[in-house]
Amino acid sequence: MRRSILSILSLALVLALSAGQAWAQGSQTGILIGTVQSNDGSPLPGVTVTVTSEALIGERTASTAINGDFVIRGLPPGEYKVAFRLDGMSAVERTANLPLGGTARADATMEVAAAQETIVVTGETPSVLETVTVGANYRAETINQLATARTVAGIAELSPGLTDNTPNADQVTISGGFAYDNLFLINGVDVNDNQFGSPNNLFIEDAIEETQVMTSGISAEFGRFSGGVVNAITKSGGNIFTGAVRTDLTNPAWTTESTFEKDRGITRADKQDKVYSAVLGGPVVKDRLWFFVAGRSADTSTQGTFNRIGSPYVVTQEDRRYEAKLTGAIAANHSLTASYIENTTSQFGRRSFGFTIDPRAIEDRELPNDLIALRYNGVLSPSLFGEVQYSKRKFGFRRSLPEGTLTIPKDSPFFTLDGNHYNAVYFDATDPEDRDNQQLAGALSYFKASESLGSHDLKAGFERFTSTNVGGNSQTATGYVFYADYVGAPGTPTLDSQGRYIPIWNTGENLILNWIPTRGAKIDITTDSFYVNDRWSLSSHWSFNLGARYEKVRSEATGGIQMVDTDTIVPRLGASFDLKGDGKYKFDVTYAEYAGRYSDGQFSQNSPVGNPALVYYAYLGPSGQGVDFAPAYDQTNWQIVGANFPTSNVFVADNLKSPTTQEFTLSAGVGLPRGGYLKAVYTARKVKDFVENFIDTTTGKTEIVYQGESFGEVDNTVLRNSNLPKREYQAVQLQGGYPITDAWRVEGHWTHQFKNDGTFEGEGANTPGTSSLIGNYPELYSLARVNPDGRLNDFEADKIRLWTTYRLDFGHFGALDLGLLYRYDSPLTFSYVANNRPFSSQELARWSAAGYAVCPASPNGVPCSQNLFFGERGAGEFDTIQALDLSLNYALPIWKTVEPWLKLEVRNLTNEQNLVTFATTVRADPTSPLDADGLPTGYIPAATFGTATNDTYQQARTFQASLGIRF
Repeated sequence: MRRSILSILSLALVLALSAGQAWAQGSQTGILIGTVQSNDGSPLPGVTVTVTSEALIGERTASTAINGDFVIRGLPPGEYKVAFRLDGMSAVERTANLPLGGTARADATMEVAAAQETIVVTGETPSVLETVTVGANYRAETINQLATARTVAGIAELSPGLTDNTPNADQVTISGGFAYDNLFLINGVDVNDNQFGSPNNLFIEDAIEETQVMTSGISAEFGRFSGGVVNAITKSGGNIFTGAVRTDLTNPAWTTESTFEKDRGITRADKQDKVYSAVLGGPVVKDRLWFFVAGRSADTSTQGTFNRIGSPYVVTQEDRRYEAKLTGAIAANHSLTASYIENTTSQFGRRSFGFTIDPRAIEDRELPNDLIALRYNGVLSPSLFGEVQYSKRKFGFRRSLPEGTLTIPKDSPFFTLDGNHYNAVYFDATDPEDRDNQQLAGALSYFKASESLGSHDLKAGFERFTSTNVGGNSQTATGYVFYADYVGAPGTPTLDSQGRYIPIWNTGENLILNWIPTRGAKIDITTDSFYVNDRWSLSSHWSFNLGARYEKVRSEATGGIQMVDTDTIVPRLGASFDLKGDGKYKFDVTYAEYAGRYSDGQFSQNSPVGNPALVYYAYLGPSGQGVDFAPAYDQTNWQIVGANFPTSNVFVADNLKSPTTQEFTLSAGVGLPRGGYLKAVYTARKVKDFVENFIDTTTGKTEIVYQGESFGEVDNTVLRNSNLPKREYQAVQLQGGYPITDAWRVEGHWTHQFKNDGTFEGEGANTPGTSSLIGNYPELYSLARVNPDGRLNDFEADKIRLWTTYRLDFGHFGALDLGLLYRYDSPLTFSYVANNRPFSSQELARWSAAGYAVCPASPNGVPCSQNLFFGERGAGEFDTIQALDLSLNYALPIWKTVEPWLKLEVRNLTNEQNLVTFATTVRADPTSPLDADGLPTGYIPAATFGTATNDTYQQARTFQASLGIRF
């Protein structure tokens, strides 16, 4: 590593010890609550409640209030022993499993002591029923028993109420929200990518202790999201030394060839990849200071196939990760944690995009990434608890320069007219990008109880969060991108003597994009939040969660440009009814509003940050072929057809804010014997205040002048909030778990979406936070044809996850854990769309009469054209996907706690081979009847319709193995 972790942690401890006042957000702990009463049902005040756990340094105590209630905050997740003592009464002991970020209940009934005795109580109320927040918690032990992903996003995908039907990798959509608009936390630190909202890989899988997923009914403690929250914590060490060494083995040859590969005679490479990881934790001073360290080293290769042409490629990656954490008890009931995580990744032979189809257009890059976090929590008085956290995260892109000298502009990236990339690497290595954040947060919690009004657990907090993005987002090293089809069939391009695709130049058909970035441009978006939340236990039957969050957001970009200057208040309300007052039958109702995150990409559109200026040119001819066809690069053969200079013709309305999601939930749950449970949840969501761009006759025009040259007039764009678009979600989810025996447990869930519809997608591949055509050129567009209502891209009618684990104990000969996971995903949807359909004569006449400066382009960048829908959005469906995954875990104890182990996994055991997606290209049928706008109402499927464009089959049967030793 480039710096001394021990030096950083030592400095962190000194700084945090001098922090003084207590403030924090991002829960890394849980809450233990309960009520103590006598055997006649009367509340017992003054009972001493003591909790101990291997996860807790020392012990924590509390006293019951006048109504017998108690609350103990700031407890690390784990299994706790809870002891109740009061003079003259028999002592009571029970256990409680406390989830990360959750609430566990430990009630007790005490009797007058006839003799010195301790009553041990068995049984436990499921923690999933103790809170109005809907979601799931997964401990490392559960994940390790199953054949499932161990990344943060992969663990989250195991949960109900969300899917991974997303535009970009490592995203999830939670309760129908935008994929870029979730909150991912690791050790309380926001690890979201500033643009795409996916989590940075700032974790070591073996170090993750528990992951909490919150999908609805989320407390006011959490903000800056409209989807949901994924909260993970890493291990902290303990009073005994524990550790593990692990090797994960994969091989492309261990995956059965897919139908796509078999059809093309593609064989998978036989190359053994190994991922090494190690963790170690223990005491520096028992009951005072613990340490935890971890490391991970991976040199891996991933085989894929290029779109269209179907030829294989291999991406290699070098990944080095490190973590160090210190947890100390600085005084009784006061703890301090300092952690540092670093991940440096180097990638070689990577495609610039998923639609890159040319081996010449692959790149090498590095992704430096790290975080540091300091956290304090402590009991300030018997009724007052405080928390404070400071964190800083850094992430960047460092691309390698292309070999040789660039010949401008023929060494530019090229795109086919339907959007496939070839000829040269995209993006400019001389304009590196950084996506960082910094956070200071804290909270005070106060507990107060009375006989008549129950107990109040009141929490008030503050957070300052600053997101920083640096870089002009230079699209190409040459400054140009060309749109041109190539010679040959789509899947079999003809190559020239240099091995290059041969572009076709036709008069009026080709498009040239000239990107003009501001290198090193920077934007800071600062969100100051204040929240208050009251968990009010009125009686044994009724409790309420009453909260609200205020967010003030400001931004500043290079050139003194401001885009965001707004204030928002959102409520978070919930009520719970316990039918019998014993936690067995629970009914919840919630109403919440979530103010979405301020994505750097979405809220910098009037600045040069990540948003280069752009001039569109049409090619006037002559016709020809080849990358060396000189007339194609002669600017006298180009005609300006449009321009976009964000600092000149993009304007922002006052008080522009992120979209707000309104949510209503109803849930019912029942506790089953042995800690089992069943829960049903209905969730309804509706989004308002979309961020939309408007271009109409009232927004005006601007003459673009750059370096003394006029590029003509362009239409202005005005960004403002709008309720014209629509996005609604309604779903029900059933989840449950039950331990059939001590060795056999079953668990699972089913989510059914009644509705996930709208007119606003709001995101696409590599384009988070996009606007729609609603409000643009209203005289020109018929929204029913270019922006219809219907099922959104992330619609999935049914998602089922069912799993079971069973342990075979062989005594001195070890134990074998079997895990079986069933996955079912109903078909994804697609729309019947003809891309780049030219405007009809009627449309062009209306556009011309309105007096606009520029003829609008299709989403693919083709001027005077549109993407034309046939029928509703999401009218088509792909195939159903289902699979059965098996894992076998064998461990053999050889001495004390030393235990070697082996894990074998089979993904897609039955080798199902359905298409996740397939080619959906259609073209307008010129012989079909025309609508009122002169547009064809019928379509003709392409010859490839319904076939795989690349290897889009579900993952074929795959074997992988892991082995190691733990102690």
